[in-house]
Amino acid sequence: MSAPKLDAILPLKIDGSYGVEDLRRTDILMASLSAFFEPNTLSTFLVVTPGDEVAAVRDYLSRWTSLPIEVMAEEKLVPELLRFPGLRGWRKQQLVKLASSRELCSEFCVTFDADVFSTRPTSRSDLLPGGKALMQYEDRALHPRWWASSARLLALSEDIGDPKRGMSITPAILSKSILDSLASTLSSNRYSWAEVLCRLHRPKHPSNWTPARFMKSKWTEYSLYYLHAAAIDALEEHHIEGGTEATPQILLGHEAHPFESWQPAFTFGPDNPALFCLVGSKSGLTPAKVWDVIGEFIPNSSPVR
Repeated sequence: MSAPKLDAILPLKIDGSYGVEDLRRTDILMASLSAFFEPNTLSTFLVVTPGDEVAAVRDYLSRWTSLPIEVMAEEKLVPELLRFPGLRGWRKQQLVKLASSRELCSEFCVTFDADVFSTRPTSRSDLLPGGKALMQYEDRALHPRWWASSARLLALSEDIGDPKRGMSITPAILSKSILDSLASTLSSNRYSWAEVLCRLHRPKHPSNWTPARFMKSKWTEYSLYYLHAAAIDALEEHHIEGGTEATPQILLGHEAHPFESWQPAFTFGPDNPALFCLVGSKSGLTPAKVWDVIGEFIPNSSPVR
């Protein structure tokens, strides 16, 4: 039986959250996916960007004809953003990923950021072994406030599921079924799930300075997703753990930090179990600087523009 269909989503702003040319940084992501992803791995690759940047982003990405790229305004996917113009870019990225099930039809969706890139030949069955989405775990103690805030938002115990393990960061693979269930749980009689989350981040509103709001404000897309999936007993149905004897591949390798001591030959080599790596935008490194280090490992690719 063939693996279920898979989409992808990428929240994108031309200059990024740190003014580091995230549109040009996508050349690295797209070149790596074009080189390493088997044809038809993705059904749709949705790039979500501010409405006034859609035309420029669509034109810039038009060279990547082997990828099923569609560009959409973030205000169309998440119209609630129009009522919260001061929302930070990091929060918008998370809302866009949670909103992927509003637009995409495949059962699973892999999430990307502009600073992620593929590291080895990858098929849909690598990402969805046995028809389930690969999941990578990390210790919840790394970011305890994420888990505490998300548990409070969902009215759950922080210890639900395995209390020591949580879901790792982007790239991740999300189930549409779980996302739809999460959206229903977060929504209220008055507000959509996205507005419920946006209303936690109104710096000039009196409610922003209450203890109750503060204790819920550190949520992330993946801590909400994982806790809800555990609460409805959906993890084993839709996900499979990577890094095991049966499923040795994992989603993300962290060996590119610190950049100065990174050995990319390992990252792109046969002994690396990670399907993706990232050089964080926070590093301030230009796309050209990153490409100078990794370009030789990505077949049939041109230098970043």
